[in-house]
Amino acid sequence: MPLPSFRSSRSKVRRRRSHHALKQIAVTKCAKCEAPLLPHRACKACGAYADRSVKATGMKEVEKTLVKKAKKSKKAAPAASEVKS
Repeated sequence: MPLPSFRSSRSKVRRRRSHHALKQIAVTKCAKCEAPLLPHRACKACGAYADRSVKATGMKEVEKTLVKKAKKSKKAAPAASEVKS
């Protein structure tokens, strides 16, 4: 593994490391239940995002995708068994 040809000065090293500092996490409060949450995310306590409830609609979307995947796997499974026999 090659080594650096020349030594890095203190200022060069410190300028490079200036971006390594830890930043404080921005925490906001939910508009409905005032539970702490990260910005731009749905509340885990009440399921609200931007003054509307997304918990119920989000679960419906997840269920739809699971049903689609199950149907695709059922169609693919008999075709694979027919090839073996």
